[in-house]
Amino acid sequence: MSTDEKKKAALANDRFSQPKLPSLDEIRSAIPKECFEKSLTTSVAYMLWDFALMAFLYKIEPVFEIAGYPGMLFWYFLVGMIGFSIFVVGHDCGHGTFSPYTWVNDIFGHVCHGVLFAPYWPWQKTHRTHHTYTSHLTKDMGHPWITEGFFSGWGDSQKFYANNVVTSIIRWYMYTIGGVTDGSHFYPFSRIFKSNTERIQCAVSGLVCVAWATLAFYYFGSFTQWVKFYVLPVMAQGFWLTMVTYLQHQTDDIQVYEDGTWGYVKGQLQTIDRPYGFGIDQLMHHITDGHVAHHLFFTGIPHYNLMTATAAIQEKLKPFGVYRKEKSYDFLWQFASLNRRLEYLVGEGSGLLKYAKSKKED
Repeated sequence: MSTDEKKKAALANDRFSQPKLPSLDEIRSAIPKECFEKSLTTSVAYMLWDFALMAFLYKIEPVFEIAGYPGMLFWYFLVGMIGFSIFVVGHDCGHGTFSPYTWVNDIFGHVCHGVLFAPYWPWQKTHRTHHTYTSHLTKDMGHPWITEGFFSGWGDSQKFYANNVVTSIIRWYMYTIGGVTDGSHFYPFSRIFKSNTERIQCAVSGLVCVAWATLAFYYFGSFTQWVKFYVLPVMAQGFWLTMVTYLQHQTDDIQVYEDGTWGYVKGQLQTIDRPYGFGIDQLMHHITDGHVAHHLFFTGIPHYNLMTATAAIQEKLKPFGVYRKEKSYDFLWQFASLNRRLEYLVGEGSGLLKYAKSKKED
Protein backbone atom coordinates (compact mmCIF):
# COMPACT_ATOMS: atom_id res chain seq x y z
CA MET A 1 0.00 0.00 0.00
CA SER A 2 1.42 3.37 -1.01
CA THR A 3 1.79 6.28 1.42
CA ASP A 4 -1.15 8.09 -0.17
CA GLU A 5 -3.32 4.98 0.11
CA LYS A 6 -2.35 4.58 3.77
CA LYS A 7 -3.31 8.17 4.50
CA LYS A 8 -6.59 7.82 2.66
CA ALA A 9 -7.41 4.68 4.65
CA ALA A 10 -6.50 6.35 7.95
CA LEU A 11 -8.92 9.21 7.26
CA ALA A 12 -11.76 7.00 6.05
CA ASN A 13 -13.43 6.82 9.47
CA ASP A 14 -12.11 10.11 10.86
CA ARG A 15 -15.07 12.28 11.83
CA PHE A 16 -12.87 15.37 11.63
CA SER A 17 -12.19 14.63 7.94
CA GLN A 18 -15.82 14.18 6.87
CA PRO A 19 -16.55 16.03 3.60
CA LYS A 20 -19.53 17.90 5.04
CA LEU A 21 -17.55 19.43 7.90
CA PRO A 22 -18.22 23.20 7.91
CA SER A 23 -15.51 25.45 6.54
CA LEU A 24 -13.99 28.26 8.57
CA ASP A 25 -16.15 30.82 6.76
CA GLU A 26 -19.27 28.78 7.44
CA ILE A 27 -18.43 28.61 11.13
CA ARG A 28 -17.68 32.35 11.17
CA SER A 29 -21.06 33.13 9.63
CA ALA A 30 -22.78 31.39 12.56
CA ILE A 31 -21.11 33.69 15.11
CA PRO A 32 -22.68 37.07 15.99
CA LYS A 33 -20.65 39.85 14.35
CA GLU A 34 -20.28 41.73 17.64
CA CYS A 35 -18.04 38.90 18.91
CA PHE A 36 -15.33 40.22 16.59
CA GLU A 37 -15.45 43.77 17.97
CA LYS A 38 -12.36 44.85 19.92
CA SER A 39 -12.64 47.41 22.70
CA LEU A 40 -9.56 49.03 24.21
CA THR A 41 -11.61 50.31 27.15
CA THR A 42 -12.98 46.87 27.98
CA SER A 43 -9.57 45.24 27.67
CA VAL A 44 -7.90 47.81 29.94
CA ALA A 45 -10.70 47.36 32.48
CA TYR A 46 -10.07 43.62 32.63
CA MET A 47 -6.33 44.20 32.94
CA LEU A 48 -6.79 46.62 35.84
CA TRP A 49 -9.18 44.17 37.50
CA ASP A 50 -6.52 41.44 37.31
CA PHE A 51 -3.81 43.66 38.76
CA ALA A 52 -6.21 44.75 41.53
CA LEU A 53 -6.87 41.11 42.42
CA MET A 54 -3.16 40.44 42.49
CA ALA A 55 -2.56 43.44 44.77
CA PHE A 56 -5.33 42.16 47.06
CA LEU A 57 -3.68 38.74 47.31
CA TYR A 58 -0.38 40.38 48.27
CA LYS A 59 -2.19 42.53 50.83
CA ILE A 60 -3.73 39.53 52.59
CA GLU A 61 -0.64 37.28 52.26
CA PRO A 62 0.12 37.46 56.03
CA VAL A 63 -3.18 35.68 56.69
CA PHE A 64 -1.97 32.68 54.69
CA GLU A 65 1.33 32.64 56.56
CA ILE A 66 -0.59 31.86 59.76
CA ALA A 67 -1.31 28.41 58.33
CA GLY A 68 2.39 27.79 57.67
CA TYR A 69 3.61 25.96 54.58
CA PRO A 70 0.16 24.64 53.53
CA GLY A 71 -1.20 28.18 53.74
CA MET A 72 1.62 29.59 51.64
CA LEU A 73 1.31 26.78 49.11
CA PHE A 74 -2.36 27.72 48.66
CA TRP A 75 -1.42 31.40 48.38
CA TYR A 76 1.04 30.61 45.59
CA PHE A 77 -1.68 28.52 43.91
CA LEU A 78 -4.03 31.53 43.92
CA VAL A 79 -1.32 34.00 42.93
CA GLY A 80 -0.32 31.74 40.04
CA MET A 81 -3.92 31.60 38.88
CA ILE A 82 -4.34 35.40 38.87
CA GLY A 83 -0.89 35.73 37.31
CA PHE A 84 -2.13 33.52 34.51
CA SER A 85 -5.21 35.76 34.17
CA ILE A 86 -2.84 38.68 33.59
CA PHE A 87 -0.97 36.53 31.09
CA VAL A 88 -4.23 35.90 29.20
CA VAL A 89 -4.74 39.66 28.78
CA GLY A 90 -1.19 39.92 27.43
CA HIS A 91 -1.98 36.93 25.25
CA ASP A 92 -4.85 38.97 23.71
CA CYS A 93 -2.31 41.70 23.00
CA GLY A 94 -0.12 39.24 21.12
CA HIS A 95 -3.07 38.11 19.01
CA GLY A 96 -4.16 41.66 18.25
CA THR A 97 -7.49 41.34 20.06
CA PHE A 98 -6.68 43.64 22.99
CA SER A 99 -7.38 46.67 20.80
CA PRO A 100 -7.46 47.60 17.09
CA TYR A 101 -4.06 49.32 17.47
CA THR A 102 -0.84 47.31 17.13
CA TRP A 103 1.32 49.80 19.04
CA VAL A 104 -1.14 49.81 21.96
CA ASN A 105 -1.20 46.01 21.98
CA ASP A 106 2.60 45.87 22.03
CA ILE A 107 2.88 48.30 24.96
CA PHE A 108 0.30 46.57 27.14
CA GLY A 109 1.58 43.17 26.04
CA HIS A 110 5.02 44.03 27.41
CA VAL A 111 3.41 45.20 30.64
CA CYS A 112 1.36 42.03 31.17
CA HIS A 113 3.98 39.56 29.97
CA GLY A 114 7.09 41.37 31.13
CA VAL A 115 5.98 41.43 34.75
CA LEU A 116 5.65 37.63 34.57
CA PHE A 117 9.09 37.22 32.97
CA ALA A 118 7.53 36.17 29.66
CA PRO A 119 9.18 37.66 26.53
CA TYR A 120 6.30 39.23 24.62
CA TRP A 121 7.48 39.40 20.99
CA PRO A 122 9.34 36.06 20.86
CA TRP A 123 6.43 34.18 22.41
CA GLN A 124 4.01 36.01 20.12
CA LYS A 125 5.95 34.54 17.19
CA THR A 126 6.04 30.90 18.34
CA HIS A 127 2.50 31.04 19.70
CA ARG A 128 1.23 32.37 16.37
CA THR A 129 2.84 29.36 14.67
CA HIS A 130 1.16 27.06 17.19
CA HIS A 131 -2.22 28.56 16.30
CA THR A 132 -1.55 28.43 12.58
CA TYR A 133 -0.60 24.74 12.60
CA THR A 134 -2.42 23.29 15.62
CA SER A 135 -2.18 19.48 15.77
CA HIS A 136 0.27 19.27 12.86
CA LEU A 137 2.94 16.73 13.80
CA THR A 138 5.98 18.77 12.73
CA LYS A 139 4.80 22.37 12.30
CA ASP A 140 2.99 22.95 15.61
CA MET A 141 5.14 24.98 18.04
CA GLY A 142 5.00 25.41 21.79
CA HIS A 143 3.28 22.08 22.03
CA PRO A 144 5.61 19.20 21.06
CA TRP A 145 4.06 16.01 19.73
CA ILE A 146 6.10 12.98 20.77
CA THR A 147 6.14 9.96 18.47
CA GLU A 148 6.95 6.37 19.45
CA GLY A 149 10.32 6.49 17.70
CA PHE A 150 11.32 9.68 19.45
CA PHE A 151 10.11 8.46 22.85
CA SER A 152 11.99 5.15 22.58
CA GLY A 153 15.26 7.07 22.23
CA TRP A 154 14.78 8.91 25.53
CA GLY A 155 16.51 8.06 28.77
CA ASP A 156 14.74 7.75 32.13
CA SER A 157 15.39 11.39 33.04
CA GLN A 158 13.81 12.67 29.81
CA LYS A 159 10.77 10.47 30.30
CA PHE A 160 10.45 11.64 33.89
CA TYR A 161 10.61 15.28 32.80
CA ALA A 162 7.96 14.85 30.11
CA ASN A 163 5.53 12.59 31.95
CA ASN A 164 5.71 13.57 35.60
CA VAL A 165 3.56 16.46 36.77
CA VAL A 166 6.12 17.62 39.36
CA THR A 167 8.29 19.02 36.56
CA SER A 168 5.49 21.28 35.35
CA ILE A 169 6.60 24.00 37.77
CA ILE A 170 9.72 24.56 35.62
CA ARG A 171 8.57 23.56 32.12
CA TRP A 172 7.51 27.04 31.04
CA TYR A 173 10.94 28.45 31.84
CA MET A 174 12.76 25.46 30.40
CA TYR A 175 10.80 26.27 27.22
CA THR A 176 11.28 30.04 27.09
CA ILE A 177 14.74 30.34 28.68
CA GLY A 178 16.27 26.91 28.15
CA GLY A 179 14.92 26.52 24.64
CA VAL A 180 13.49 23.02 25.14
CA THR A 181 11.65 21.94 21.93
CA ASP A 182 11.63 25.25 19.98
CA GLY A 183 14.70 27.25 20.99
CA SER A 184 15.34 29.97 23.57
CA HIS A 185 12.95 32.92 23.54
CA PHE A 186 15.58 35.09 25.28
CA TYR A 187 18.59 34.48 23.03
CA PRO A 188 18.49 36.67 19.90
CA PHE A 189 20.45 34.12 17.85
CA SER A 190 18.16 31.25 18.75
CA ARG A 191 16.82 29.17 15.84
CA ILE A 192 13.41 30.80 16.39
CA PHE A 193 14.49 34.10 14.86
CA LYS A 194 15.02 34.48 11.13
CA SER A 195 15.68 38.22 10.71
CA ASN A 196 17.48 41.10 12.43
CA THR A 197 14.11 42.68 13.25
CA GLU A 198 13.06 39.55 15.15
CA ARG A 199 16.43 39.44 16.95
CA ILE A 200 16.05 43.08 18.04
CA GLN A 201 12.51 42.35 19.23
CA CYS A 202 13.87 39.40 21.22
CA ALA A 203 16.46 41.62 22.89
CA VAL A 204 13.88 44.33 23.69
CA SER A 205 11.34 41.89 25.17
CA GLY A 206 14.09 40.14 27.15
CA LEU A 207 15.31 43.45 28.57
CA VAL A 208 11.75 44.35 29.57
CA CYS A 209 11.55 41.09 31.54
CA VAL A 210 14.87 41.80 33.23
CA ALA A 211 13.74 45.35 34.02
CA TRP A 212 10.56 44.05 35.73
CA ALA A 213 12.57 41.47 37.70
CA THR A 214 15.12 44.12 38.75
CA LEU A 215 12.37 46.51 39.81
CA ALA A 216 10.83 43.72 41.90
CA PHE A 217 14.20 43.00 43.50
CA TYR A 218 14.63 46.60 44.64
CA TYR A 219 11.00 46.85 45.72
CA PHE A 220 11.11 43.76 47.95
CA GLY A 221 14.45 44.77 49.40
CA SER A 222 16.37 41.51 49.74
CA PHE A 223 17.13 38.35 47.81
CA THR A 224 14.99 36.16 50.09
CA GLN A 225 11.99 38.45 49.83
CA TRP A 226 12.51 38.72 46.09
CA VAL A 227 12.44 34.93 45.73
CA LYS A 228 9.43 34.67 48.03
CA PHE A 229 7.34 37.43 46.47
CA TYR A 230 8.52 37.49 42.86
CA VAL A 231 10.36 34.36 41.71
CA LEU A 232 8.01 31.81 43.29
CA PRO A 233 4.82 33.64 42.19
CA VAL A 234 6.21 33.85 38.65
CA MET A 235 6.94 30.11 38.75
CA ALA A 236 3.41 29.48 40.06
CA GLN A 237 2.05 31.35 37.03
CA GLY A 238 4.23 29.13 34.86
CA PHE A 239 2.63 26.08 36.44
CA TRP A 240 -0.87 27.33 35.64
CA LEU A 241 0.16 28.21 32.10
CA THR A 242 1.65 24.76 31.57
CA MET A 243 -1.36 22.96 33.04
CA VAL A 244 -4.00 24.96 31.19
CA THR A 245 -2.16 24.67 27.87
CA TYR A 246 -1.69 20.94 28.32
CA LEU A 247 -5.35 20.29 29.09
CA GLN A 248 -6.46 22.44 26.16
CA HIS A 249 -4.69 20.09 23.74
CA GLN A 250 -4.47 16.70 25.39
CA THR A 251 -7.02 13.96 25.97
CA ASP A 252 -7.11 10.21 25.33
CA ASP A 253 -8.58 10.40 21.82
CA ILE A 254 -6.78 13.49 20.55
CA GLN A 255 -5.62 13.27 16.93
CA VAL A 256 -2.54 14.64 15.21
CA TYR A 257 -2.11 14.99 11.45
CA GLU A 258 0.74 15.16 8.95
CA ASP A 259 1.36 16.87 5.63
CA GLY A 260 -1.32 15.75 3.21
CA THR A 261 -3.93 15.07 5.90
CA TRP A 262 -3.80 18.17 8.11
CA GLY A 263 -6.28 20.99 7.61
CA TYR A 264 -6.83 24.23 9.51
CA VAL A 265 -10.35 23.50 10.79
CA LYS A 266 -9.74 19.87 11.71
CA GLY A 267 -6.51 20.89 13.45
CA GLN A 268 -8.22 23.57 15.55
CA LEU A 269 -10.98 21.11 16.46
CA GLN A 270 -8.42 19.02 18.33
CA THR A 271 -8.68 21.76 20.95
CA ILE A 272 -10.79 21.02 24.03
CA ASP A 273 -13.10 23.32 25.99
CA ARG A 274 -12.66 22.47 29.66
CA PRO A 275 -14.86 24.14 32.29
CA TYR A 276 -12.86 24.18 35.56
CA GLY A 277 -15.75 25.44 37.69
CA PHE A 278 -15.49 27.26 41.04
CA GLY A 279 -15.41 30.63 39.25
CA ILE A 280 -11.98 29.83 37.77
CA ASP A 281 -13.15 30.07 34.16
CA GLN A 282 -14.44 33.59 34.75
CA LEU A 283 -11.28 34.65 36.59
CA MET A 284 -9.11 33.30 33.77
CA HIS A 285 -11.20 35.05 31.10
CA HIS A 286 -12.73 31.85 29.70
CA ILE A 287 -9.51 30.76 28.04
CA THR A 288 -10.31 27.35 29.57
CA ASP A 289 -13.92 26.80 28.49
CA GLY A 290 -13.84 28.99 25.37
CA HIS A 291 -10.67 27.70 23.79
CA VAL A 292 -12.16 26.14 20.66
CA ALA A 293 -13.57 29.53 19.64
CA HIS A 294 -10.26 31.17 20.49
CA HIS A 295 -8.32 28.72 18.32
CA LEU A 296 -10.58 29.00 15.33
CA PHE A 297 -10.52 32.82 15.38
CA PHE A 298 -7.45 33.69 17.44
CA THR A 299 -6.86 37.07 15.79
CA GLY A 300 -10.52 38.05 15.76
CA ILE A 301 -12.33 37.37 19.05
CA PRO A 302 -11.33 39.09 22.33
CA HIS A 303 -11.54 36.95 25.47
CA TYR A 304 -14.67 38.73 26.74
CA ASN A 305 -16.62 37.57 23.68
CA LEU A 306 -15.48 33.96 23.73
CA MET A 307 -18.51 32.45 25.46
CA THR A 308 -21.03 34.01 23.08
CA ALA A 309 -18.95 32.72 20.18
CA THR A 310 -18.59 29.32 21.86
CA ALA A 311 -22.36 28.87 22.11
CA ALA A 312 -22.74 29.62 18.40
CA ILE A 313 -19.88 27.30 17.40
CA GLN A 314 -21.19 24.49 19.57
CA GLU A 315 -24.60 24.75 17.91
CA LYS A 316 -23.06 24.86 14.43
CA LEU A 317 -20.85 21.81 15.01
CA LYS A 318 -23.37 19.74 16.97
CA PRO A 319 -24.65 17.69 13.97
CA PHE A 320 -21.09 16.66 13.07
CA GLY A 321 -19.93 15.38 16.47
CA VAL A 322 -16.64 17.26 16.34
CA TYR A 323 -16.97 19.79 19.18
CA ARG A 324 -14.80 18.73 22.11
CA LYS A 325 -15.84 19.63 25.65
CA GLU A 326 -14.88 17.92 28.91
CA LYS A 327 -15.87 19.02 32.40
CA SER A 328 -12.64 19.40 34.33
CA TYR A 329 -13.59 20.27 37.91
CA ASP A 330 -10.83 17.84 38.92
CA PHE A 331 -8.38 19.65 36.65
CA LEU A 332 -5.37 18.95 38.86
CA TRP A 333 -6.04 15.22 38.81
CA GLN A 334 -6.76 15.21 35.08
CA PHE A 335 -3.50 17.04 34.41
CA ALA A 336 -1.50 14.57 36.51
CA SER A 337 -3.15 11.42 35.15
CA LEU A 338 -3.13 12.43 31.47
CA ASN A 339 0.47 13.60 31.75
CA ARG A 340 1.48 10.21 33.10
CA ARG A 341 -0.62 8.15 30.69
CA LEU A 342 -0.18 9.90 27.34
CA GLU A 343 3.42 9.12 26.58
CA TYR A 344 3.71 8.96 22.79
CA LEU A 345 1.79 8.89 19.53
CA VAL A 346 1.61 5.96 17.11
CA GLY A 347 0.79 5.95 13.41
CA GLU A 348 3.59 8.11 12.03
CA GLY A 349 3.52 7.99 8.24
CA SER A 350 -0.17 7.08 8.10
CA GLY A 351 -1.34 10.70 8.18
CA LEU A 352 -3.25 10.26 11.43
CA LEU A 353 -1.59 9.73 14.80
CA LYS A 354 -3.18 8.80 18.12
CA TYR A 355 -1.87 8.05 21.60
CA ALA A 356 -0.67 4.50 22.19
CA LYS A 357 -2.46 4.28 25.52
CA SER A 358 -6.11 5.00 26.17
CA LYS A 359 -8.02 5.38 29.42
CA LYS A 360 -9.37 1.84 29.08
CA GLU A 361 -5.87 0.44 28.82
CA ASP A 362 -4.57 2.32 31.85
